[in-house]
Amino acid sequence: MDVDEFFAQLFDKLENALKGSNKEEILKEFFGGSVCHQVISRECEHVSEREEGFYSFSLVLQGKRTLAESLSAFVEGDVLDGENKYFCEGCKAKVAALRRDCLLNLPSTLVIHTKRFEFDLELMRRIKVNDLYEFPLKLNVEPFTKEGLERREKQKNDGKEIPPAHPPSHYDYDLEGIVVHSGSADSGHYYSFIRDRDSSQWFQFNDSVIEPFNVDSIPSQCYGGDETSQVWDPQARKWVTKTCSKHYSAYMLFYAKSDVEYPMMLKTPSDLVPRDIYERVWHKNENFMWQQSIFDPEYFSFVWDLVMHVEKLPQEEYSRLAMPAIQLATCFLVNTLSRAKERENLGTYTKQLQGMLSRNIPACTWLLRFFEEQPKLLKVLLLLCQYDDVRANAVDLFMHVLRTLAPGAVFEMWVEEPQLSKEEAEDMEVDESDRKAVTNPIVYEHTGRPKSVLVRFMDTLLDMADDLPDNWRNFEQYFQLFYEFASIGPDQRRYLLKRRVMARFIDIFLAEKSPYAEFSKKRNRGKMGDKATQPEFGHMVGMCAVLVKNGDLQRDFDEVDLEIVKHQEFFSKSLYNNVNMNALCDLVAVFCTSYSFSKDLLETTKQGMNSVNASFMQPYFQILTRVLAIEDQRQSDRTKIGYRLLKFIVEENTKHPKIVAEVFKYVRDTAVPRLPLLRAIFWQHAHLFQEYTYFAQGETSELELLHGATRSMLQSLVPPAAPVAEGKQPPEPSEESVHALLAELLEHVADAKAQLPKVGEDQTGDHSSQIAEFLRLIRWCIRSSAQKQLVLQHADELLDLFSTIDGLKNLMDKNKLELVQLLLDAVRVCPEFKAKLLADDYVTSKLLHTYIQIDSAVPASITYNEAATPPFYELVHLLCKADEHTLRSVVTHQNFSWAITFVYLKNNFQKAGELIEDVLRMYCTSPASAAFRKERIAKFVEYDFRDDLETKPVAFMRYIGILLQSNEDRIQFCTTPSITTPRVTPFLKLAQALVDRQWKGGALETWAETMQNACQCLITAQSESTIHSENIGPSVILKDVCAGVATELCNTVTYDAAWSRLWDNLRLVLETLTSINKHCLAVVVCKLRDWFKEQFDKGAEPYVPDPFYDMCLSVASRAAMLPVSARRPSPSAAGIDLALLLACINMTKDVLDLLFWCVDQPSTSEFVVFSDCLIFFLSHCFGIGITQMGQPHVDVFLKRVVPQVPAPAPQVVQNLAVHVKQSLADFTACEQGDTKLASAASYLNSVAVAVDIVCGNPNFFVLVKAQVRRELGNLTSQELCQQVGAVLQGKRQADFQLCIANVTSMLSDNEEGKTKI
Repeated sequence: MDVDEFFAQLFDKLENALKGSNKEEILKEFFGGSVCHQVISRECEHVSEREEGFYSFSLVLQGKRTLAESLSAFVEGDVLDGENKYFCEGCKAKVAALRRDCLLNLPSTLVIHTKRFEFDLELMRRIKVNDLYEFPLKLNVEPFTKEGLERREKQKNDGKEIPPAHPPSHYDYDLEGIVVHSGSADSGHYYSFIRDRDSSQWFQFNDSVIEPFNVDSIPSQCYGGDETSQVWDPQARKWVTKTCSKHYSAYMLFYAKSDVEYPMMLKTPSDLVPRDIYERVWHKNENFMWQQSIFDPEYFSFVWDLVMHVEKLPQEEYSRLAMPAIQLATCFLVNTLSRAKERENLGTYTKQLQGMLSRNIPACTWLLRFFEEQPKLLKVLLLLCQYDDVRANAVDLFMHVLRTLAPGAVFEMWVEEPQLSKEEAEDMEVDESDRKAVTNPIVYEHTGRPKSVLVRFMDTLLDMADDLPDNWRNFEQYFQLFYEFASIGPDQRRYLLKRRVMARFIDIFLAEKSPYAEFSKKRNRGKMGDKATQPEFGHMVGMCAVLVKNGDLQRDFDEVDLEIVKHQEFFSKSLYNNVNMNALCDLVAVFCTSYSFSKDLLETTKQGMNSVNASFMQPYFQILTRVLAIEDQRQSDRTKIGYRLLKFIVEENTKHPKIVAEVFKYVRDTAVPRLPLLRAIFWQHAHLFQEYTYFAQGETSELELLHGATRSMLQSLVPPAAPVAEGKQPPEPSEESVHALLAELLEHVADAKAQLPKVGEDQTGDHSSQIAEFLRLIRWCIRSSAQKQLVLQHADELLDLFSTIDGLKNLMDKNKLELVQLLLDAVRVCPEFKAKLLADDYVTSKLLHTYIQIDSAVPASITYNEAATPPFYELVHLLCKADEHTLRSVVTHQNFSWAITFVYLKNNFQKAGELIEDVLRMYCTSPASAAFRKERIAKFVEYDFRDDLETKPVAFMRYIGILLQSNEDRIQFCTTPSITTPRVTPFLKLAQALVDRQWKGGALETWAETMQNACQCLITAQSESTIHSENIGPSVILKDVCAGVATELCNTVTYDAAWSRLWDNLRLVLETLTSINKHCLAVVVCKLRDWFKEQFDKGAEPYVPDPFYDMCLSVASRAAMLPVSARRPSPSAAGIDLALLLACINMTKDVLDLLFWCVDQPSTSEFVVFSDCLIFFLSHCFGIGITQMGQPHVDVFLKRVVPQVPAPAPQVVQNLAVHVKQSLADFTACEQGDTKLASAASYLNSVAVAVDIVCGNPNFFVLVKAQVRRELGNLTSQELCQQVGAVLQGKRQADFQLCIANVTSMLSDNEEGKTKI
């Protein structure tokens, strides 16, 4: 019965029980709803309807992802047509009709049953649907009601919006509860998630557990679907990730109406409940409350505070209460705290109890006696308890007591018990199994009761040994106690040997494979371990190692112990389960002094290694190392057996490359550094293992692992040239040994080649790395001239191998990569090998035909080619560098053209690109390359290369620079128009790229260098009338380019001397373009003018190095001298503006001469006079540039231009007035003979000259006088004159004649004032 059926039966019984009562309708009030079954005719207006009530209704889940989809399918209905037409009672005829269901009356609580269980007709059994199925926290059912369906249909027909029949809240439901099914269709478990209406908090109800639940976890806990988990793979013997369906998902959903107020339910009086039920519930509640009190953390603190309070009492009180306190603490820890869920303080309390026991020997004795007398409690604590921390703390407590009592313990004193009489013995009935148990040789037969409580306690523990197999998950701490007990001292070990504990435990470990299995009481021992967990016997093996290492095998051990501990099955199972390998190695070190035992152990090791996969071989290697490292007269014999063992594993596992690889790794990492005898044997037989560098049976990934391990093993086996000093790096390998290895390897080249498929044959599997490690090993061996000659002797075989590999056309061929590296190494170190390749014309006939494919959509392809292309093109580079004929053949080869495009220009293979570029440069700088360069430059015309500048702009522009070696190349590049876009030359396309991409850094520098190279010939060609600017391209594009260059020039001005080369190149490009095209000049001069204006507007004088100033002045001069045109902006006006701005930076004679010339020219004088920049310039001159007044070229220019200024400039007057005030103040402050007098007079004189110049313009005169008066305190003319007289009094009038005259003229507005001065 599933929960839906249970729900239906429960409500049916409740309905029957409520009949006739005043609550008969209560179920319908809360849960009752109804469904309307409709048949709607499509040929007439008749509709047949039938109402059916429900407490819950079912929805189809299979094939649906959401609750909304299921509800839509519920109301979708079926069409009755054809033979299935519906008989209409109203029309008395069969008509086509729609049959559907919909919600009619909505319940207060909507219970939805999702059909998680279906019947599979193929399997003919019931299955559970674990598909993902989502449902909302809030549900609106209006679309699925009768009125909702009718409203939408009418709305569709009428084409206008119709409101719902009820308010929206009438149809809204909130999720209140979820019933989850966990399990399969045949079995499972139900639990619920329920929302508390008062707090809106969700809770999980799972049997007796009630705990808060996070509503955000509903999707993961209730929707079903798939999940990933770690599962145990018994074949691989490891955890693997697996995707599987969730076995838990929502089965029933409970939704409550949002607009319904639910009344509080009345509590049922206890007298209405049957007495037996009432008492049973009461008892459970009483027990629950008792447990709540007992396991309350506050109670824990109270008890322990009470115990620890005794520690603080005076000595007399302490002596009286110490024992009761310890007894209380022990009982509390064992019976209460160890059973609690919240036991964070268990470890702390245990340590404190140990401290109390350390000072109280009688209490230690009591504690052991307490547990000895309650063996069941001891068993619960150490074996039945499921909590690791509880068992671990119990062991800590017992071991502390045992160590405390150890010095005074008595192990050999027994109290004899009376023997049974013969008649009593005959009367005892002993069955066969009991007889065998009594005579079991591994069980100690007690002859009396031990006097020592410590011995009795340990005997009690030993009596629990028969229960260990049934409690294998928990016995780790049990064995830990015996291991630590054995480590205390010789008396404890003697006790364990006397009791045959080692034999008894190993018997349990070996189970049915124990040599004493027939004596066990439990003939059918339960299996220990499962596919996910294995029992932990580490401490048991550790105890055995402690006993064996610290005992005398002849004196202390009896035959039973020795037989079972040396039994090969014990070692076999320990190795297989990887049980405490350090302790197992200690046992091996003791027992392997016997050669016969070591032979048996090596055989066991061989069988075990041959039965496990590669992941579980390390324990066997560890034991093998320990056996072979024993230094005695039989070490050589054991080593030979060990070699045969490893060779056997290799030969038996050729179908399992990972296992063979693990063997070779062991030889490399362990045998070579630690087992010199084994290393020597492997080196003697190294030729047997060389084939594993190209072995071809298995999966590609495993074969790569095997090939690499073989190669590294063979390298490590090569004897060193000198003994290895301890702690030092190993020296270089022996030259003679390397030579011998290389000779063997080269003899196997043909065998390695045979592992590859033949060209043209169907390839099965991936052979792209088949012989890569074999070739890498050959490379490693090429070290001296002798090896070079050896490689030269096999050159033909290696080159033939290259042809075979290349013919397979693998996309990412590691074989080819290694062989190219090998050929490159040979060419580097062996001139004869290089000569052979050049003599046979191998480069052009074979090498350049090498198959290279670059798939940019495959990241692995890019990674591979990043590694593979550099050695290949370095090989080509070396051969080209050595021979001019080869160089010409390579550069003109079609595959090299492909390499230029796809390796150098289109992909970011930097190292390979540099090599290709160098080969190209070597050839293009030779006189014979003119035709090649012309052809390559012509190709630029055939396609739009600007897209190539997106990927590698620097490489592409350097490529162009390499091709432009002569003026003919440059003229062709600059003037040959494109076929597809007439008048657009390659030069113009490259120039335009700067504007399109706004390069920075290296790309900009390379662009400038390339363009400067191309521009070298343009001015000369134009002066010789060879070309005109129209030959280069349309002016509109040239102007954009010039604007871009000018912008970059201005931007780079902010840098220091590091940019000088870049700046020079940009300047030369700009000067070239402005020289050959006046439109370019106009654009540039406007750009420069606007940049200077922008800098001055920021309030700071721009940083302008001398070269930049000179270039700007040159541009301004050429623009100013252009014929005046009516168009705006005029280049002439912009040139004059630029000159005026340059004069603000530095009023050099050159810039003022240019301006003077412009003023004198009728066509340009108005540009000067009416320029905004002139006012800016005058403001500058009469502001921060006032000190330059008095210089002849400055005075002459200003006197020429100022009188023509058409309107007063307030800023000019303001600046000048400030200087008047400051200069008079400075001059007045100086006394006769003051060192500052000359500079103050010079300053005053400059101001006076400036005033004289400004006042020469009537527009300025009145304004200047008024501004000066305001600056000097708004004095009258007479007062001003008197003040100036006071200033000049006492100073030599002859020295300041001009200053006096100028100041007088400036301040006086009448003859009377002049006379007084």
